[in-house]
Amino acid sequence: MKAPDLKDYKSLNATREVVVKAQDLPLHCPTNENALWCAHPKVFLPIDTSPDKTYRCPYCGTLYRLMN
Repeated sequence: MKAPDLKDYKSLNATREVVVKAQDLPLHCPTNENALWCAHPKVFLPIDTSPDKTYRCPYCGTLYRLMN
């Protein structure tokens, strides 16, 4: 059985959306709530400087939305 490709994992999270608050900043993915076995390298996401206050993780494709 062939291991899944990175693009396969991204498509799994293409519809995943996580709402975060200002108190959750600085934002990183994976978050502390994610299981270690499915984690990718930690990457900090500059959601607070994004014009629409959203940011998609370049590793897993999860969309984060900053709420006021």
